[in-house]
Amino acid sequence: MYDFYKILDIPRNASVDDIKRAYRNKAKEVHPDVNNSPKANEVFAVVNEAYETLLDNNKRYLHDMKLNYADTAKANAERKKQYYGSSVKNNTYTNPTNFHYDWNSFNKTAYKEKDDDYYFRQSPYIYNLLFISGMFLGFLISFVSIFGTFNNYWPKPFILISVIGFILIHQGWKGIIGKKTMLHSIRKRFRK
Repeated sequence: MYDFYKILDIPRNASVDDIKRAYRNKAKEVHPDVNNSPKANEVFAVVNEAYETLLDNNKRYLHDMKLNYADTAKANAERKKQYYGSSVKNNTYTNPTNFHYDWNSFNKTAYKEKDDDYYFRQSPYIYNLLFISGMFLGFLISFVSIFGTFNNYWPKPFILISVIGFILIHQGWKGIIGKKTMLHSIRKRFRK
């Protein structure tokens, strides 16, 4: 059984606004779109369940009752253990299918900003293909706007659209040259 209050990092007497705020913060960390952990979907499902349970008054009441029962059962087991010694079996029910997370370590590894180097390391060919396609699109925009303007297909101010094409070409070239790609290694060989 989960303690939904611990999952959302809120006290048991938290208000509805506190629950919503805690859910938004936790969802930003564990959402599968920003989290690379293989269990991100499971964790996000648990966070959603915690949010839905604590917002509904009836479900929250039942959850609190279960927590109080579990706390009482643990306290009784500890009392028995202290009185009879360590040979007493702790007979509190635990569901073997439940999975428990160390939320603090999960938070540190789950949410990392992804930068260009990350995407380049994942698949350098696709990364470079993105820049090459941007350069091609920039060339196409520039060519069409300049050609169409000089052949009087459209008005003269239309030539300003070619600036967008030049920016795309420049940024694509900068992206390709900035990484250690095949083109970079070829340039290095010719310099020697």
